[in-house]
Amino acid sequence: MAEPNNQNNNQNNNQNTNPPSGNEPSSNAPTIDYDKLASIISGKQSATENTVLKSYFKQQGLSADEMQQAIATFKEQKKQNTPDFNQMQRDLDSANNARLIAEVNQVATLEVIKQGVDVSSVPYVLKLADFSGATTDGKIDNDKLSEAVKKVLDEVPALKKQSNDGAGVQKIGGDGGNNNNPDEDTLRGIFGIKTKK
Repeated sequence: MAEPNNQNNNQNNNQNTNPPSGNEPSSNAPTIDYDKLASIISGKQSATENTVLKSYFKQQGLSADEMQQAIATFKEQKKQNTPDFNQMQRDLDSANNARLIAEVNQVATLEVIKQGVDVSSVPYVLKLADFSGATTDGKIDNDKLSEAVKKVLDEVPALKKQSNDGAGVQKIGGDGGNNNNPDEDTLRGIFGIKTKK
């Protein structure tokens, strides 16, 4: 039974002789600069990569100048093949704006004709009208578009159709009076022959 006591004493001695844990300050432990260690590792990695690339190009039969030229050419091709997302977005926005303007002009043309404007005057009304408030979030507001057209027509009433005497439905032929033969009078009126009395 003396042996178990010796083992316990050895364990206690081993516990007391262990180095201090990380929680206890130690003046003997060297400090490690992790930033310096990271820079050494990254330098070693880039040197290794360069060595691997140089050996590959040497196997391919390229000199250092040819290697630099090949890398520059590759980078240029990669730049050309990479899509310019900002330019694509600008092109998309431009196309959407053109589509919206075309839709506004189409709806405005119908509205101008509804307002009683001669077809030959429609382009002038469209040029004078301010349709900037007629769209909201890419959708056309018909009320605001109609107001813009009315405003132009109020300011320039000459653009509306002028009622001409003789325009529209005209009476052609006889008046269908007390004749016994109204068809004959109608035919005489159509051909411009005076009636017999």
